[in-house]
Amino acid sequence: MTQRLYYENAYIREFDAVVTGCVKEKDHFRIMLDRSAFYPEGGGQSGDRGFLTRQDGTRLDVSDTREDGGDVYVVCSESVPVGEQIHGVTDWIFRFDRMQNHSGEHIVSGLIHETYGYNNVGFHMSSDRMTIDLDGEISDEGLDEIERRANEIVWADSVIRTDVYSHEEAAEVEYRSKKELMGDVRVVTIPGADVCACCGTHVARTGEIGIIKLLSHERLRGGIRIEMMCGRWAYEYLALIFRQNHEVSACLSSRMHQTSEAAKRMAEENTRLKGDLIGMLYAAIDRKSEELEGAGDVAVFVAGQDSTAAQKLTAKVMETCGGIAFSFAGSDDDGYKYAVGQENGSLKELVADMNRSLDGRGGGRPYFQQGSVTAKREQIEAFLTGRFPEIKIDLL
Repeated sequence: MTQRLYYENAYIREFDAVVTGCVKEKDHFRIMLDRSAFYPEGGGQSGDRGFLTRQDGTRLDVSDTREDGGDVYVVCSESVPVGEQIHGVTDWIFRFDRMQNHSGEHIVSGLIHETYGYNNVGFHMSSDRMTIDLDGEISDEGLDEIERRANEIVWADSVIRTDVYSHEEAAEVEYRSKKELMGDVRVVTIPGADVCACCGTHVARTGEIGIIKLLSHERLRGGIRIEMMCGRWAYEYLALIFRQNHEVSACLSSRMHQTSEAAKRMAEENTRLKGDLIGMLYAAIDRKSEELEGAGDVAVFVAGQDSTAAQKLTAKVMETCGGIAFSFAGSDDDGYKYAVGQENGSLKELVADMNRSLDGRGGGRPYFQQGSVTAKREQIEAFLTGRFPEIKIDLL
């Protein structure tokens, strides 16, 4: 059975141990140790990483830590003989990130349980954030209040206490737990926030958490899932948001705390301008359909527009030209959206031939077909003039 040094002192970064087992498993080795400061995956917290140094100076990277019964083992790409003494070093940044976040999660879960009576029914920690699943819903305003109170617990810089109770002693202690526990119970107490059974590692004082930030929430199976981050993760995320907002404020010529109002004004102005442009486009389409009255077969190219422009243009021109109306909206770089129409026409074979010749796709009703081609304008014009020598090619 492995002596778990991380329970004796979660801040131990280096230690000496003896290899008690080494088993090959697929493309790696499970190396069991008689004592370990590496924390194994469990309780939603990731297993530690780091490295082992052998007696000959060889260094082996530890990619994960897990447990099997009473034994803690590390995952390495190479084997180590049983009985050899090694020196272990934890990836402290990796570990401390998880200590900060695990302690922060306890504070948030504890405050929610105290305030709403909801239970934390799921907890997962990824590489830069974590999620908490609750069995009840909370409003945006309620979560804002929980976040504020959680950070007040951080600012209080209270000592986080860990106690181990026998099964009999634990029966007299009120604590949170996701499941019925047997044997000794390890209970983590955060003054003013939480008392919870936990097998993970935690910071010594709440001030070390640094900051607690709730990022988002969504409904999930009658409750909610909260996404959050603490400590360095939260600092780096908020620093990124700050830098981006600084750039946005410069683009919008606004103060950083007023970017949302400036963005709303820009969006409203953009909507108005789009409306003006659409009105101008439709007016130009009306004029073009008048210009092409009686022209017979025609093809009109529209630069920088989309499929809607091609459809509208063809629908108008086919009413006046007296022949087949082709519209192509787009560019040589981005390809063209097309619409082809003829009153009472039968265009399927023509458009199928055009798609084959111009690397296109599309379809529709016999008298009105639409789709796209990746050919260049020169190739499109060559196809059209090859089949309709008298076709009029125009621009909008």
